[in-house]
Amino acid sequence: MKKLNANTAQHPTKKRFRLFQGILPMAGATIGNDIVAGIVLAALGIPEVMGYTKIAGTPIATGLYTLILPALAFALFGSSRHLVVAADSATAAILAAGLSGLAVLGSSQYLADSELVAILVAGLLLLARLFRLGFLADFLSRTVLVGFLTGVGIQVAIGQLGGLLDLKGGGNNPIQQIINTFEGLPHANPLAIVISLAVLITVKLCDRLLPKFP
Repeated sequence: MKKLNANTAQHPTKKRFRLFQGILPMAGATIGNDIVAGIVLAALGIPEVMGYTKIAGTPIATGLYTLILPALAFALFGSSRHLVVAADSATAAILAAGLSGLAVLGSSQYLADSELVAILVAGLLLLARLFRLGFLADFLSRTVLVGFLTGVGIQVAIGQLGGLLDLKGGGNNPIQQIINTFEGLPHANPLAIVISLAVLITVKLCDRLLPKFP
């Protein structure tokens, strides 16, 4: 009876520190689907996080770090087969808004501040995990989240107008970016316009005609 209790007491500890819970066990019948899912995630995630660096004001390479390194860490320590761990537009927008008043976007001081913020946030998240503070997210209403994400989406879309037309110097705020885009229309690159329209049309057609196509 004592031996059974000892095994029972050790089981939660072993389960808590088990690695690769989101990957193992691997079934031969699903390996093909897992590979396709990984390819789709890379095809969507790599250009996505590289675009977020423009919002955050950091080098493009940092976008790859925020996708590859968290994915590897989550594969090691995580337990979900469906959760995607990477940067997002909201985080990038908040970072830029908080640091733009302290240093020039893209400068060495700005990058140093960004690194410090990333380390501090990692430490706070670790403390939140240790003290089980995840319940605090329940106090954020759906209305607030929808409004916040909608605003971020509009800001991201406005920030990409210059890229669609191959215009330089979009500005530091949405209003200025819109004004600069309209002022730069005579200097827009026709080839960039054609490529942008082709991509947008392809996305809409696939969404309508092939909704399951990645």
